[in-house]
Amino acid sequence: MTGAQLFGLLVPAAIFIVIALAAVLLVLLQYRLTDQTSPDAKVAVAVATIGIGALLSIALFTRSLNETASGGGRVVFYDDYAGGFAASRWISLLLLGAALVEIIRGWLRARLTPAADSAWPLLASMLLFYVGTLTIQGLLSEHTGFSFKELYVPIILTAVYYQPVRNLRLILGAAKLAILALTVGSLLGIALRPDFVMHRPGAGVIPGVDWRLFGLTSHANTLGPVALLGFLLELYSPFRRRSMRAFNFSAALAVFVLAQSRTAWVAALIIGAAVAVPMAIMPSGPGTAHARSFRRSVWTLIGCIALLIVVTCATVALGGTEYLQRKTDLGTLNGRFQIWDITLQAWRENVLFGYGPEVWGAERRLRFNMFHVGQAHNQFVQTLGEAGLVGLAFVGLYLTVLLHAACKCFAGSRGLILALLLLLLARCVTEAPLRSEGLLSWSTFLHVLLLTVACHYLRQPAGVVSCRATQRSVVARGARVRVPKTSLFSINANRAPT
Repeated sequence: MTGAQLFGLLVPAAIFIVIALAAVLLVLLQYRLTDQTSPDAKVAVAVATIGIGALLSIALFTRSLNETASGGGRVVFYDDYAGGFAASRWISLLLLGAALVEIIRGWLRARLTPAADSAWPLLASMLLFYVGTLTIQGLLSEHTGFSFKELYVPIILTAVYYQPVRNLRLILGAAKLAILALTVGSLLGIALRPDFVMHRPGAGVIPGVDWRLFGLTSHANTLGPVALLGFLLELYSPFRRRSMRAFNFSAALAVFVLAQSRTAWVAALIIGAAVAVPMAIMPSGPGTAHARSFRRSVWTLIGCIALLIVVTCATVALGGTEYLQRKTDLGTLNGRFQIWDITLQAWRENVLFGYGPEVWGAERRLRFNMFHVGQAHNQFVQTLGEAGLVGLAFVGLYLTVLLHAACKCFAGSRGLILALLLLLLARCVTEAPLRSEGLLSWSTFLHVLLLTVACHYLRQPAGVVSCRATQRSVVARGARVRVPKTSLFSINANRAPT
């Protein structure tokens, strides 16, 4: 062996050893740095990082959403996308490294704790869904395949599960700030970078507005639900200053309207009906307080029904039905029926275990001349295509466990778990948020928040109720307690043992 050959073998080996030692050193350093950090702070940093990472992964691209200016083509991404990809890669690696350390730390801590964790069904069903579908795709699907990137989201979720969160307001506050950066940045973009944030011409439903706000996200159907999430978080965990509260509400409401996301609008109605009405009916004190709460809820329902009747009659009288049919393409759901049909045709090749991970890969997109389609635009159809009926059973089990947690902890969480779950389910109808959007995405952002809130309230001791309900009961018994002027939905600010 010549000296050049020996050098060629030793140099790569030396580089590999140095990288391995550096990785071990970084893990140890991260372990020491976070040893005294509270779980609340860790999850808050993770939530903020995912949100800002999702924002940067789009903001660092160069694109034109003006179809007229770009020759009538679709949304155009240009070549200088290195910044967005580089930011996503490094942020993802940092999150994953920290998550692996927290998983090891949490697993060791759990081994030393004799008491069973009341939130463990969430972890078990979540891992069954992700790991189970990946195993099916890798071994049993019609066209097998595997990608390590599909493990990123369950790694982050597992690390979040192992954090015994005590101060939920800190985490919700970090989430609100990330969303506020998105909403304000998207609104500023209308004046500063209109072709970057405004899709023109866009098939919206607001008369006289021929554009939709994409903002600093990849699509208006992503921006609308995130704005709704910001609105919900402000209801449950409001800013202390009224000026900030009004500013946050205004920014979220403006983006919510201008995005013209029908998914978000329908989700808002469903959340209002499924969460706000039961919250109004839910007893908050003895005697007359029950009757007052019930009467308030009845009048609220009557008012909603009356408003719906008035709006419907006005729409028909003004000839708005033809306008809505023409603008929203209600008959075809914007072409999603065709996408669903193609996905289900692939699923029939292997009913139990599906077509595989490339059900909407490059080859099939080229075959059907659908270059803009990267997923089935429905979580359940996507799972059928990827992993068949068995995979669909896995996702159904996970969502059922989440729904059970939302109902079990409805009073203690003031409906927050159910509100977040309904928002996720609304996105599942028109997108595939649980598997297709990556680590640094607003879908993962919502998923992390949902799992954090669900685990927090499931771990509360029996009998713990929200601060507002407790204060009302004390006031009803004649005690003099100052009840803060907060929203009906405001959660308990006190730290509870976990």
